[in-house]
Amino acid sequence: MNWGTDLWDQFDKVTDHTLKGIEFCERYAHFVKDRAKVESDYASSLRKLTKNYLPKRKEDSPFTHVQSFHDTLKEVGDVAGQHELLAEQLRASIWDEMNKLASELKAERKKHIEKAKQLENQLASQMRILDNAKRKYVRAYDDQVRAEEAYRNADNNMNLSRAEVDRAKSVAYQKAQFCSDCKAGYAQALEQTNSHQRDYYNKHLPQVFQSLQEMDEGRIMKLQQSVKNMSNEEKRIQPIVNTCLDGISAASEKIDHGEDSRKVIDKFKSGFFPPEDIAFEDLSNEDAQSVGSNSKLSREKSEPIKAAGTTKGGKSKKERSGLGKIFGGARTSSFRIGKNQEPEREDFGHLPPQQQKKQLKEKIKHLKHQITKERAEREGLVKMQDVYRGNPKLGDANSVNSQLDDNKIKMDNLEAEMAKYEGYLATASGSGGTPNMVRRQSIGSHHSTHSADISTPINGNTPNNVSGQTPNSVSGQTPNRSTMVNSVDSFDDEFDDEPSAPIGTATALYPFDATTEGALSMLLDEELSIVDKDNGDGWTKIRKPNGDEGFVPTTYIKIH
Repeated sequence: MNWGTDLWDQFDKVTDHTLKGIEFCERYAHFVKDRAKVESDYASSLRKLTKNYLPKRKEDSPFTHVQSFHDTLKEVGDVAGQHELLAEQLRASIWDEMNKLASELKAERKKHIEKAKQLENQLASQMRILDNAKRKYVRAYDDQVRAEEAYRNADNNMNLSRAEVDRAKSVAYQKAQFCSDCKAGYAQALEQTNSHQRDYYNKHLPQVFQSLQEMDEGRIMKLQQSVKNMSNEEKRIQPIVNTCLDGISAASEKIDHGEDSRKVIDKFKSGFFPPEDIAFEDLSNEDAQSVGSNSKLSREKSEPIKAAGTTKGGKSKKERSGLGKIFGGARTSSFRIGKNQEPEREDFGHLPPQQQKKQLKEKIKHLKHQITKERAEREGLVKMQDVYRGNPKLGDANSVNSQLDDNKIKMDNLEAEMAKYEGYLATASGSGGTPNMVRRQSIGSHHSTHSADISTPINGNTPNNVSGQTPNSVSGQTPNRSTMVNSVDSFDDEFDDEPSAPIGTATALYPFDATTEGALSMLLDEELSIVDKDNGDGWTKIRKPNGDEGFVPTTYIKIH
């Protein structure tokens, strides 16, 4: 199968075919470009979609279905990233390659066509030489024939002299000789032309056809490889896309309707009891007057609260009835003095009992975390001071004293605040939500109460003071440092934190033998996880694969 043999007389059609092949290559390159644009636009649309549905403010919802939806949005964002990568690869590796291939094919095709035209011009030139030699031979032959005819006529004419006959004979001889020379020149030109023509059709032109055939086959093979590469590029992102889809499925498995219902209770439970039954007022009783006056007084006390619901035009809003009093939301469950809402208090006493205890526990958990952090910092300072004492060249041990003093002040303040909030929690746990607390009544309730503060226990103690105790100590004694630490540890079981996630990795540059409490030994080239970074004391907290944690010198490790 050779174009030079089978298509020797179809050069123009072969050149048109190669041109159309190059145009098809350019068209395929445009297709790849448009395909990349489609992938890029799709990725942008996914990015915009996730951005529109992500919460505008950073809020951590406790509900599993909301968290699952946020995880789904993250996975969709990762899918968008893979499509962006695919678009980039299509542009960089396939589109650019096909454009470059089209340019190279155009240049190569032009070179082969010019070569063919050069060979054709050479053959045409040889043909012109043959034509000239043939015309010259024809003219010489005609002259020879006329000269011989003239000589025969002269020889038969008795009226001509011998000199004239000899002259005619000499002319005929010259013409015959010249015709013989032209014949030889024509034969030589014909032989050269035939040889050139044979080389043209059997050697030179087939070489050009072969070059065009190889060029076209190379174009097709590169196009085939390009189509395959485009498929491979899309296959390369499929595992990650499938992983994202698996992540979405895993996020859906985390949705727990029972857990969400429980969290709704945790979030909105007030800890109050439903209203008691309304007492029957017997007007025939001797105390009817006093009962009536009490009812009147109750109605008079409810007037300022009802006035708060009056609209600007003087018309009152419709009072909620039935279940509306229970599910009325924060507006009906908040308690007001006159028209003003009760201000926020440090012990969260303005909240319902259940929410008050919840906020106090979160506050104590936060303080516990801060104390743990300060305690770890102090341990690091003590270790650094021990190192300086063992090797004074590394630094002055006395320079750490000021930092230790500042740390002690922070610890004392945090522990004092911890004890204060523990007192608040003990007060709330002892009084909130129990029968000893006066029930809060919703707005519009017919059951009246004479309690001045609806969050005040019957014994008259405020949430800040139980049995005359100060907020800093439930036992009435002034807490010292050791009691503060014990008070923190007393809530470890209830507010124990999960192990902190590592913030990085490191490799041990030198072996280290721990000689002080809190330090951790390590071996050369041992892989470690960083739990807490160096806070300027020269020590970094790390964790080994077996779960052991401790401090090592920062200069002894290489942080990745």
